[in-house]
Amino acid sequence: MEVGTHAEIKFDQVVSNGEACRPLDFPPPVVARAVRVNALVVHPASGSRQVCSGVIHREDLQGVAYWPQRRLQDAIYGSVWACLVLTHHYGPAADDAAQAAGVEPNSPNAPVVWEITSKHVAIKMVEWARVNHMRGRLLEDPVKEVAAMQLLGETRSQYVLSSEEVLQDGDFLYSVMPYCKGGDLFGVVVQYAEESGGEGGMPEPVARYWFRQILYGLHHMQALGVCHRDLSLENVLVDEDNCLVIDMGMCLRVPYDTGASDGNIVDVTTGTRRHLIKPQGVCGKHNYMSPEIFKNTDNFDGFAIDLWAAGVILYIMLTGFPPYDQASLTDQRFELIVTGRLIEQLNNWDLRPSQEAGDLLQNMLRLHPRDRLTLAEVLGHPWIANGPVEPPPPTEPLNFY
Repeated sequence: MEVGTHAEIKFDQVVSNGEACRPLDFPPPVVARAVRVNALVVHPASGSRQVCSGVIHREDLQGVAYWPQRRLQDAIYGSVWACLVLTHHYGPAADDAAQAAGVEPNSPNAPVVWEITSKHVAIKMVEWARVNHMRGRLLEDPVKEVAAMQLLGETRSQYVLSSEEVLQDGDFLYSVMPYCKGGDLFGVVVQYAEESGGEGGMPEPVARYWFRQILYGLHHMQALGVCHRDLSLENVLVDEDNCLVIDMGMCLRVPYDTGASDGNIVDVTTGTRRHLIKPQGVCGKHNYMSPEIFKNTDNFDGFAIDLWAAGVILYIMLTGFPPYDQASLTDQRFELIVTGRLIEQLNNWDLRPSQEAGDLLQNMLRLHPRDRLTLAEVLGHPWIANGPVEPPPPTEPLNFY
């Protein structure tokens, strides 16, 4: 892939660009009004009809509808559901429904009839009551998350999850996203660890296959001036042979300037020089957190903290376990890694990564961000650029309904 200049800028160059700033606000999300109804649904194979509860669609009936099928997981402010996509149905079934209701078919008062499709989506249903109750207590912001996803989706990437549509009613905010049927990448690592009897993680060609895609996702985010702040294996979803970075609730919009002397801070679309960000609190998972975020006293480079987390992801992929408990020199495992003894540590546990893999890990997990590899350097590293890859085997098709 062609590497953008944003991926080449080193930490000391960012420091020289001037004072640290607060992150920029994301543009307000575009949200349409929704209704949740009992809907008349046609089954295309049989032509049979049934009334389905909880169907979600736009109030103005533009676009498609969504029929919740299965709760996938709980979220901080609600839950995530797998849903079948429904389309407007036209034909005898719709005419019969209108006739039964005593109105002319296709008239404004005719009942809406929907038809099941084979497409699935995932909908994060955020409860407004929970948002209002928890407001100001957590760093994760569900409204900012959909705003970040819409910004990142303006230029689509197959490696970053973006919203297909955002709806709301009086009870919920509905963020409609592509459905990834393979679960998260952490589950893939666990499967390999179990198959090896708990003695390691993925083979290097398998890890390289997935890790390249994570780096492509980071490249897309960096090009749009966004840092993730909570990158982890749990926040990478797998769909067939593709993986996508998800969970943008802690994202920050990186500040830039134009190089002029006016002191104006702008976004990446008009800016040329990236700035450090003032401390924004301790956030993310401790096993993935960079030392500067754990310390929470120093200005930080949003791109450098995501690359640190990417280094942790690769470490877990190759070993099957996290590198440390917390990013502090009081943690013995952390201290060994950041003082240049990562390979010694792994060898003591009878783990023998290739020399190139060990070199890449060590140089991504340096204590000070000025000593870490940039994204461009990671993408150009021999372990990433030159090694073989092993894609996953084909998976079975979905069949929720």
